[in-house]
Amino acid sequence: MNAPTVNVPSLLMPEFYTQLRAQGLHSGHRYLLFISGAEDWCKDQLAELPTALDNCLLLAKQPLYGVEPQQTKSLLGREYSSLLINAHEHQDINAWLAAAGSLRAGGVLVMLCPTLDVWPQQFSARAHYSAVTESAFMQRILHAAPSLPGVFCWTQEHGLSGNVPVAGDAWQQHLPTPDQHGVIAAIQQVACGRAKRPLLIRSDRGRGKTSALGLAVAQLFGAQHCRRVLITAPSPEAVAGAFEHLAGAAPNAQITPTHCIVGDCILQFLPLDAALKSREHWDLLLVDEAAALPVASLQQLLRRYSRLVFSTTVHGYEGSGRGFDIRFKAILDRERPQWRRQAMREPIRWAADDPLEQALNSLFLLNAEPLDNDGSELLPRIRVLDRSELSDEGLLRQIFGLLVQAHYQTTPQDLQYLLDGDAELIVATSGSRVVGVCQLLPEGGFSLELAIEIVAGRRRPRGHLVAQRLAHLNEESRYTTACSLRVNRIAVVADMRRNGLGKAMLAAAEAQGRRRGAAYLSSSFAADPSVIDFWLSEQFLPVCLGSRRDTASGLYSLIVIKGLEEEFAAGAANLCGQLHRDLALTLNSVYSDISPALLLTLLAASRSATLAPPAGALRAVQRYCAGELMFEQAAAGMSCLCLHGDLRSVVGAELAVGRVILGQGWALLAEQYELSGRKEIEQCLRDVFLKIIAIAGED
Repeated sequence: MNAPTVNVPSLLMPEFYTQLRAQGLHSGHRYLLFISGAEDWCKDQLAELPTALDNCLLLAKQPLYGVEPQQTKSLLGREYSSLLINAHEHQDINAWLAAAGSLRAGGVLVMLCPTLDVWPQQFSARAHYSAVTESAFMQRILHAAPSLPGVFCWTQEHGLSGNVPVAGDAWQQHLPTPDQHGVIAAIQQVACGRAKRPLLIRSDRGRGKTSALGLAVAQLFGAQHCRRVLITAPSPEAVAGAFEHLAGAAPNAQITPTHCIVGDCILQFLPLDAALKSREHWDLLLVDEAAALPVASLQQLLRRYSRLVFSTTVHGYEGSGRGFDIRFKAILDRERPQWRRQAMREPIRWAADDPLEQALNSLFLLNAEPLDNDGSELLPRIRVLDRSELSDEGLLRQIFGLLVQAHYQTTPQDLQYLLDGDAELIVATSGSRVVGVCQLLPEGGFSLELAIEIVAGRRRPRGHLVAQRLAHLNEESRYTTACSLRVNRIAVVADMRRNGLGKAMLAAAEAQGRRRGAAYLSSSFAADPSVIDFWLSEQFLPVCLGSRRDTASGLYSLIVIKGLEEEFAAGAANLCGQLHRDLALTLNSVYSDISPALLLTLLAASRSATLAPPAGALRAVQRYCAGELMFEQAAAGMSCLCLHGDLRSVVGAELAVGRVILGQGWALLAEQYELSGRKEIEQCLRDVFLKIIAIAGED
């Protein structure tokens, strides 16, 4: 088959668009087309491209030519021939990239946008947080895009320009792909082989991992290796492809959005919380889009189920897969060292050399990675980065790649903020390699009038997360009238962690704060005990625990601060003590599901070292350990000892806290700690409290 050719300069737009789609179908390619000019002119051009509206996904505020806008949350598993984005009014970068994944081979992403000379100004004006009048983020895109194959621009002033990729041989879609066959075989091994050897499937978007899950279940059902398979994901829509491919391979299947029944076999979807609570027997658990689920909850699944398959997107609009992969790998190495990994590289909806995927990866740094260690032993140099240095593409890729790798919530929108926002960057470099990044956000500096409104809850200016939270909750306007710096991100390359580089960057951040006259430093992060320990070691104090779990991490958020002025250092100590008192009084009503490990860390970090437990409580626990009192008679004393001591080094302290403070039942504790029942649990409690009594005696 001879490939169609496209001659850009000599064609009118309708002919060009028709030939472009024909070449895309032949080559398995997708393309990017900017239509740039006044908004009304851009919309008028669509009238000449009727095929651009066929099977079209629209991202906009208003309908265009009868096409209704859609939300990206509803796009999982769906495919479109065209993607139309009205960038005159729609500026959600993450949504743009989420929608691009639904565009199949032969498709064109059409971007209606302002004239190229004014777009950076308009983009900044709509960004709200931009510290620049002309968006450096958009300037970078407009500078890089014209040189990329498969990217075209049709402007109101100059007409059409662009670079047509070589068509090559005709693209053939063979399903299942070899990668899918490999994944199906690996899933069968999880289901039929030795238990507690989970599988982690990694792929870029569009590689058919969800479809492979459904095909694998079909084979397991057909061979009667499994009868009951549970699948969980961020939403039922995320796994629709698995249900469809299972039903396609089993003609008699009964399918709904949440389950598929094949004879006496069932594939059932449950939300993550329900999967954690389920006490039914399941032969196999599948976890799709694992990077979008809380790592702490995934760890609970790992302990709860013996046969698991996790699948995750590595590069994508969510920008989280690589950071998740690194963090979850550490958990797997520790708890399931026999785990296995399977990669999927071959796309199924477009060719491997797809121009659109390559263009989006380049423009939005979706595949940015920190540099590998080159063997250099140069001591890291730590400095405050001049923002103009971010125009160095190599340096920018390293910095953003490190932020994405270290923080699973980093998204392409954060690239926009990195280039256009008012954050300061502290970088650690070893030669030309970036080995650490610390991102600082200025907060506060408000007028007293605005601060009073914030304290009263009547105003909430954009940003200034910590300053506003502390001012509002504690009726302290000084936290917003004073200037401060918040550590928004801190990241170190994997091979240089735990050697003091993070602490050195925090020291540089403190020095920068003092130079700028900041009253205090702060940070807000998902409250993981190991992370909290890092901040405590740098004399930051925990002062505020969020009341709701973060949707991405599944953990409570924690605010820590370090006073740089005496007034704020004393205030931090007072807030820390208040946190300890509040925790003790709100565990049942607010934090009933807090993890014992987190509670131990927070109690130890916020307790007053001069406040000893009452003698009566100590004596009651001594009598319990001697067998003179029942658990119920000594429970109050045991709670008192847990609240007043630093128990982080006591083996078994989590069991004690879970029972006497959090009120976890005997049966739940027996299952969690693999104990026979109340009698064995109480023996463990006595052993633990003998150690706690010894510590109390030392204090």
